Amino acid sequence: MARPRPRADELRTRRDTLSAFAASGSARVLAVLATAIVAARLAVGGAGWRDLVVVLVTLVIAGPVEWVIHRMLLHAPEDAWSSRTLGTGSGHRRHHLDPPDLEWLLLPGRDAGIFVVGFAPVTAAWVVPSMWVLDGPLLGPFLTGWALAAIGVLHYEWVHLLVHTRYRPRSRYYARLARNHRLHHFRNERYWLGVTTNSGDRLLGTYPADRSAVPLSATARTLGASVDDG
Repeated sequence: MARPRPRADELRTRRDTLSAFAASGSARVLAVLATAIVAARLAVGGAGWRDLVVVLVTLVIAGPVEWVIHRMLLHAPEDAWSSRTLGTGSGHRRHHLDPPDLEWLLLPGRDAGIFVVGFAPVTAAWVVPSMWVLDGPLLGPFLTGWALAAIGVLHYEWVHLLVHTRYRPRSRYYARLARNHRLHHFRNERYWLGVTTNSGDRLLGTYPADRSAVPLSATARTLGASVDDG
């Protein structure tokens, strides 16, 4: 008989967390895709300063992009086009109902793969015009940007698991992310929308200087949806 998968709140050490993460479908799919894209970039060769531009731009836009996906897709109302057509909010609503449940905390492997594939045209949409302006090659910098997107989704999944465990990160960076994400779940779902970075929150006004000034939300668990939590 297969052992039941542990809940995130049963993971107390970094080793246990790493083990659970490595066993997840999303981690495996994302690791394979990220490795493949990095390998393709290395095979193309010719990395230069334009790739550094892509890296810097990616780091700058990562927070706002994460914020937009979280707020506009994952927290979209049930009757929104994205919810009805893409189903992007249903799993996230279940996650808010029971945050430590790994079934809804981590992406299914298929969905993780879809995210990475979806980031290909998004990456091309800004890298290709940028390289045209910079009079540089297109394929190499595009692969650089796409590889960073895949690695970013992998990092997102790791951080999202980490902040829901009982393990307390020692670094200030991850400790702050964990604290803010718990506030998002248990104080007010309209704030602290960043998972791997809070730069989007700071830019878009959802990172309050005083958390006590943010009212407790009655819909933090349900996201305002008509769900049956019994």
